Amino acid sequence: MRGTIISTRRLKLRTWRMSDVASYHQHCNTNAVLKYLGDVVSQSAVKHEVRWFKRDQARNGHTFWAMERKRDGALLGFCGIIHVRERESILNGKLEVGWRLRADAWGCGYATEAAEAVIDWAEWELPDELLLARIHRDNDASQALARRVGMRRARAIEARLTDYDAEHYVFRLKL
Repeated sequence: MRGTIISTRRLKLRTWRMSDVASYHQHCNTNAVLKYLGDVVSQSAVKHEVRWFKRDQARNGHTFWAMERKRDGALLGFCGIIHVRERESILNGKLEVGWRLRADAWGCGYATEAAEAVIDWAEWELPDELLLARIHRDNDASQALARRVGMRRARAIEARLTDYDAEHYVFRLKL
């Protein structure tokens, strides 16, 4: 399996390595980063998540890929596309585009650069699909990012959200 999936001017979106666990745990598993996503978890839980990303890549040819800065090789977070596998969610089985970025990299345009590249990739690799993004209602920065990359609110889907997803807006983009 090749390592780099997508390359941009400043970033590599690549397959995960088990050696990413420590950096991912340190930088992307903080109260600031997880403010709208949940609680900080153990390094063992992060290792489980990285293994899931690796299995998802092997199964589907895509996942939430590791986002690496080219300049210094720093792991900044992730960006990519998964098939939602959450029976409680109305989005179960749908394609979800997502991103997570370490706090010290916020405001540098990395998330936009990565999300645009992922959508460009998806237009070729997943033509005619519908991409969805679940974003917490209070997460203005992620909502703005979704709009910058051409997504718009999917109010018809939102009207059918269960309690499981109730705190989120859903954004959509038809490829």
